[in-house]
Parts: sequence; structure tokens; C-alpha cells
Amino acid sequence: MNGIDLTPLEESYRGVGSDPHRPDLMLKLALYHTLEGCLSPATWAKNVPESIPLQWLGRGILPSRTAMYNFRDRLGGVIQDIHALMIRQAMDEGLIEPNEGVQDGTTIRACATRHRTVNRKVLVRRQEELQVAIAQDGADQVTEGSPATTPQWMAKNPRSRQQQARRYARAREILEQRLVENARRPKDKRLDENKVTISISDPEAPLGRDKEKVFCPLYTPQVLVEPVSRIPLAFEVFAQATDAGTLAPMLDLVAKVIGRMLKAVITDAGYASLLDLQECAKRGVELFAPVQENDFTAKKRARQAVEYIGREMFVWLPERQTYACPQGHLLDYRGKETKRRRGDQTVIEYRFQCSAEHCRTCPLRARCVRDPNRGRIVKRLEGQEMLDEHRAKMKTDDGEAHRKLRGQIIERHFGDAKEHRHLRRLHGRGLNRARAEIGLVVVAQTALAIKRLREIRATAKHSGP
Repeated sequence: MNGIDLTPLEESYRGVGSDPHRPDLMLKLALYHTLEGCLSPATWAKNVPESIPLQWLGRGILPSRTAMYNFRDRLGGVIQDIHALMIRQAMDEGLIEPNEGVQDGTTIRACATRHRTVNRKVLVRRQEELQVAIAQDGADQVTEGSPATTPQWMAKNPRSRQQQARRYARAREILEQRLVENARRPKDKRLDENKVTISISDPEAPLGRDKEKVFCPLYTPQVLVEPVSRIPLAFEVFAQATDAGTLAPMLDLVAKVIGRMLKAVITDAGYASLLDLQECAKRGVELFAPVQENDFTAKKRARQAVEYIGREMFVWLPERQTYACPQGHLLDYRGKETKRRRGDQTVIEYRFQCSAEHCRTCPLRARCVRDPNRGRIVKRLEGQEMLDEHRAKMKTDDGEAHRKLRGQIIERHFGDAKEHRHLRRLHGRGLNRARAEIGLVVVAQTALAIKRLREIRATAKHSGP
């Protein structure tokens, strides 16, 4: 770390507080603990006075528990800049020449309970009760709550109630945004308003199922790795429960780090949507990702006695702008509909229907259509040609080789982070602290990878002619 320019970290101290401990020494202490799988700042402060290696590494500084937590919080805004400086240094040394990247994401549990989430009705009621208690505090009517008059969820003293009110206001703001997003979903995917909940302790963390299938508050870190050197080129933490919509931001982030766009990116099927293909095409990046149906549909069809005839078995006729069914009958155009996808993005979906007259007498009706009296309906997205071409590319030898490469590269990083660095549950609340903690793990992995590449180069140099 001595060769890294830590100006962004030093700038975060400018104009605030008293003289701090040297930021470079604090960073070394934090990275040492990260490599050891200890991610709690409280434990950092406890270990420093008791460890000779840490005393040597920190040159005798003894940061307090508060100093360690404050340092971790400062890292959230600069950890990506520090990581970018390491990548540029590795490029200047000729250790890496990034042209391809492998991207994937995982879920990390937030520092919040999954047992105490509230909906808007409960949140509004608590806010009203809290404001009454704060008003009484201001009028000196109540100086300290008692178990007989104070609800279990409410803070017990005036100062804590003020902090709790600010936290509840932030939770209300985020919950209203989630309710708006829920109202914009299709009816079949829309939740009842009372089932849209939020975690009070970490309102920024969305609710979803983690890798262990536990429904809880969580964050989704994304990492893009260079496949030859296995160095993470960039990372980001998203306040969402899925990988949807993260490919384009990660490509732009890597371009900012290395100064240009990658030539190709390898991902799993979660990134192989039409919108992702369009985003890659805009940036001149070739995408390698398998296109497949969701696991639920695949398992459901596997249990069926006969093979179902999917849309891919219908032939698209460009000159007629319609489909032909496996029996050669042309489908009739029935209209189009704008479908919402992630955020404000939409796609246009066209519907084609086979005549019920053909479906009722068709020998394939048992495998093709649920209700022959209505006729088979086939849907097609605007720009479907791009998706079909991508599916055909992934069936080639080159596409299959890239598909296998993804699991060999990216899963090693997540396995190392969760097993060796114990990154399974965060130790701070909020997106900024999540970025700091996950960023420390990525920086530690990057430092180890750069060290390994330098050793390989030195060994090759000494063993050469």
C-alpha cells in the first residue's frame, strides 16, 4: 500500500475535527483485519493494543473504538477511488491489460433484523406517537420515559427520541418511494400495500432472499473481474435485491477506471435481457451470457409427460412480419403493448395468435396450446432479432467456452469473500457503510492479486536466460 496515492482519503479529513491518526496507517490496520476475516471496527480497536504485528504496522498508534468507526465511515466515499488507483498502477506496471471482464453479483445481509419490518400504517402511527413524546419533552412534561408510559419500540430519553424521529422520517421517505414503484408494477406482480414493508434500523436496505433463501434486508454488491489476472477491475454496491440493471453502470465504472471500454463482458443469464444487449451495443461491448428461461418454468416443464412446444419452435417470417406455427399455419397480429421493465425502461411487446379453427384440429394441440378454443398466442419483443442472434451465438464453441469461464473466475472471489473474509453480514447500516466494508474486501483481494503477479514476474525474470 506504500505505493498508492492516498490523496482522496486524506482529503476526506480536510477541515473537520482535531488532528487525526495518519490515514495511511489506519488503512493498513483496516486491511490487515480484513485479510484476517475481521470486519468489525470495534474488534479492530480491541486488537491493536494486544497485537505486536498491528502495533508494528500502525507504528504505535492506538485508535479508539470511535476513531475506527469514523474511519470506516469515511472510507465509503473514497474506497472506490483508492481501488481505481491500484488498478491504474497495475496497468502502468504492465501487470494487466484489460480487454475482457467477468461480472456477477451476490447478496450480503444488512446489519438489520428481518423480524421487525413495518408497513406504512404502522410507521405513520409510530411517527405520530413519537412526535407527541417529543412535544412533551420540549414542554418539560416528560424528561424520561418509563416502561408504563413509553412503548417498547420508542427510545427512552429525549435525545434518543430526536434521533429516532430523524431515522423514522428517512424510513418514511424510502417507503413512499417503494410504494410508488409497487403501484407501477403489473397487476400480477403488485403487492398489497400493507405487505410493502421496510426495516427501520436500515431503511436503505431492500428486502429480499439471500443466497441461503432467507428473506431479510440485504445489499447486492457487483464485481467485474479481469479473467487473466483475476484482478477485480471495479465494484459497486446496489440497494436492490437482484442483479437487474447493474450491467451498464458497471461497464461505465470500469471505463472510468481503465480509461476505455472493455471489448467483451461475460455474465450469467441474469444479465442477458434485451435491454442489457442494447446497452452493450451502445457501448461497443460484446456480451457473453446464456439466454434461458427461469428455473421455475424449466422445472415445471420437466415434470410434464410430453415436451411443450415453446416460442422458439415457431418460425418468424420477416417478409410477412408474423409467425408460422410448427404445422405451417400463419398467426394473426393481435396488437402491441408497452411493458415496464426495470426503473423507467420499457419494451414493446407484440402479440400474435393462431386461429382457434386450426388449433382445435391440430395433432400437436396437447403440447402446444392450453385452450384450443382460444388459439395459441405467441409474444415477440421489439428488437427480438438481437436476442435471437445472441442465443445462437451462445450455442457456438466460442460462446460455450466463455460461459464456462465465468464460473471459474467470479465464483472464486465471492467464495473467498464469504468464507475467508467472513463477508456474510455487514457491520454497519446504510449504503455508504456497506460500500466501505465490501470495498475493503475487494481492495484486499486486489492487493493480494497484484502481489502474486509481481512475484510471478520476478520469478520469471530470475529463471530466464
